[in-house]
Amino acid sequence: MSGPGIAYLQTPARIVNEALDALARPEKAIGDLSDGTAIAEAARRNYGQLLRQLLRTAHWNFARKQAPLTLLADATGATPNVSTSVEQGWTYAYAWPIDGMAARWLPSSPPTSTATVLTGSPALFPPIPQMPNRFLVSSSDLYPVEVGQLPWMQMPDLQRTQGVGPVSRRIILTDAVNALFVYTRLVTAIEEWDSLFRQAMVALLALTLAPVAVEDPKERLALRNALIAAAKMTIADARVANGNDAGYPQSTDHTPLWISARSSGWRGSDGNSLGLSGWTYYPYDASMSWCGSVF
Repeated sequence: MSGPGIAYLQTPARIVNEALDALARPEKAIGDLSDGTAIAEAARRNYGQLLRQLLRTAHWNFARKQAPLTLLADATGATPNVSTSVEQGWTYAYAWPIDGMAARWLPSSPPTSTATVLTGSPALFPPIPQMPNRFLVSSSDLYPVEVGQLPWMQMPDLQRTQGVGPVSRRIILTDAVNALFVYTRLVTAIEEWDSLFRQAMVALLALTLAPVAVEDPKERLALRNALIAAAKMTIADARVANGNDAGYPQSTDHTPLWISARSSGWRGSDGNSLGLSGWTYYPYDASMSWCGSVF
């Protein structure tokens, strides 16, 4: 339903039906993922995982988020009411963001003007650029969500919480105090997607639903092979466009992230490398697998 004052929200069923259009099976369109049909059930099982996997294939601009991390442990003992148990070699342990799909980088504390550092006066010069802090994504059972044994029916619902189990959880180890984290978030609202990302999601769903939607085994095999090639090209185009759109300034000699991240490093003001590769500062994921190869 739509109209004045009524928000029109697109549903996963619409993306599924676009995938069925791509398979030339519009007559099998569904109304909802809970329809109970073979198509709806296959889509319900795969939609969420495909979305998460696609979000990890690039640093999508629409999914970028910066947020403070939740402190779990402080090895210095200076923070009250938190654990002091941190893996050796690190000072702080933070909880992985509950909507986190992929890590990008962990910036230093908010930059301070050179003038403020030297004189304590308001900023007269451009601020000092933020430097990346080293960090490590790990896991630990030292900070459980639930303590003790609970009956199955009393276990917390963690299906929408990324990286958290009843006992073990994904954590971020770093030496940065009051850490901020830049990461790719889980974006379920279709209206927020980039149009090329949406096209890639449709292509992946079509590839996944082909064995269920197409009855003829020979047609299904030929169509699936064609869909693999189409999905590769669609995702590649989306990644390139996303990289070209990212960052400032935009100019004829702008080097997009998808190129620079492959070999670049972070350099200090003296031009010397700080020993952080492009994969450390702005890693570019390649997590989409295609029948034995990695895309």
